[in-house]
Amino acid sequence: MEKIVFPNFLPYEQLDLAHSHESMELNRYRWLALSFLPVDPSVSRLMSSIGLECVHRLSNLHEAAVQLGLDACVNDPPAWELPSCYRNSSRHFFVIDERMGQHLLEYAEESASETYVFFNRLLETNATPELHKALWNCVNQKNNELKVIKEYRECWKSDSLELNTTKINEI
Repeated sequence: MEKIVFPNFLPYEQLDLAHSHESMELNRYRWLALSFLPVDPSVSRLMSSIGLECVHRLSNLHEAAVQLGLDACVNDPPAWELPSCYRNSSRHFFVIDERMGQHLLEYAEESASETYVFFNRLLETNATPELHKALWNCVNQKNNELKVIKEYRECWKSDSLELNTTKINEI
């Protein structure tokens, strides 16, 4: 039987991985919030709120880095880039129909699941006690984030899309 070996990252590597991944998450949630703004402000507010949680996690990671004397690892501000789901996959940026909205919510759920697994793996392989609390909090929050997005996706309907389409057609 083969023994599975998990890599142990150095603290600066874990901080760099966690910070850069959370920065990408922040960026993705900001774009999702903008995409849903015209058709469903409640989804837009949800994505904005999750983005604010990303900012708090980035701040907590920075505090842990300062505690370890590794704050240079997390000094880069999050970059504004168009997430991969928007690149060349659609000619529309804003949600224009129920199908597109469902697709973006499924993408959000899938990404949240991957992020939960990512932070869980970082926690499992963590050998630095100073990082344990920050990573533990990330794992718990990412699990809650995943549950909320999944619940929202399952309940999301096109009522707001129909209402906005009617308003646009009246104009």
